[in-house]
Amino acid sequence: MRISVSEWTALRLALKLPRSLVNPELLPAAIREHAFTRRGIAIAAFVLLALLVFLHVKAADPGVKRLTELVAQLTGARLIDARWDAATATGARGEAGTAKSAVQPNDLARIHRALDAAAPEAKTTAVRTAIADLRKAYTEKADVVGRLERASADSRQALAGAMRADAAITMLIRNAWREFPQRERLVAAENLALRVIVEAQQYTHAPSAAHRTSLASYAADLPKAQSLPKPVQAGLASLENDVHQILLLKPLEQMLAERLITLRTGPRLDELNELFDRELTDAIVWRDRYRIALLVYAALLAALLAWLGVRAIAKYRDLEVLYAGQTRELAKALRKLRTIEDGAAPDERRRPEPVPAQEEARIVSEHRRSAP
Repeated sequence: MRISVSEWTALRLALKLPRSLVNPELLPAAIREHAFTRRGIAIAAFVLLALLVFLHVKAADPGVKRLTELVAQLTGARLIDARWDAATATGARGEAGTAKSAVQPNDLARIHRALDAAAPEAKTTAVRTAIADLRKAYTEKADVVGRLERASADSRQALAGAMRADAAITMLIRNAWREFPQRERLVAAENLALRVIVEAQQYTHAPSAAHRTSLASYAADLPKAQSLPKPVQAGLASLENDVHQILLLKPLEQMLAERLITLRTGPRLDELNELFDRELTDAIVWRDRYRIALLVYAALLAALLAWLGVRAIAKYRDLEVLYAGQTRELAKALRKLRTIEDGAAPDERRRPEPVPAQEEARIVSEHRRSAP
């Protein structure tokens, strides 16, 4: 019968181990045999001390501190993400935001630090993969948010230019009203400019396909406005340029906004934060349980030490009593031996005089010193 190398190694180790460890039936007898020996007492003391150290380490639980800091970092990252979303939402509504960019220089670094700290605490490969994907998503989101801010600012600037062109066209038409005989063309040009401005505003606030088509059709009529004063034609050309800027920038803004929605960084980060928050709650519960167990175990250990101290004191007193009795017996035997050696016949009818305990101890000590 052939056996493998691992089986042969296990067999050799089993032969070197005590029989009580190999055969569980012999373990209780071995424990009773070595319970009150020096080795058994040392092993029991080591086990009790090791259990105390284990409960102390578990009660301290540095993992709770790490998870607390991690949850705080993830919460800070979520606040940064919410600020980015608020800035992009403001730009999507066509509202002018602050001059300060939503993506600060250290925002992405803070998010990456939080995710890098979360990766070692992940217990499964799926969570670590999700953290790596989320890190890449935030890198892309920072770039997309910056581009979306610039596109939104340019779109608002184009709309503001169109509004200024409308006011300028109105002023130019009023100035040319007296000198230009074909006033119906001036009225038509003013109505066309007004309609283009209205469609531009609607498309900016609600960039749908219908509004884009309508704006493009009205903007195509601006170059057809001929036989007008040159200042009015220049104003219409400026309005056409601004409208074309809106038609070019708004689709880019929509594409970037849709990409932000696809990334879903906020919900994914919330799920990760909830996961570590649950782990933190469980860790706190287990830490409190270990602290209670440590207090109970320390009280039991103190009671055990007190009981052992009382037993040791009682044993010491018993040994003192036994030593005193043995000392008296030995002193009597020595006195009797000296009497026999001196040749004096003992008087059995006479009661021996009591000898003090100090004298008995002195006699025993002299005999031990004189012994070879």
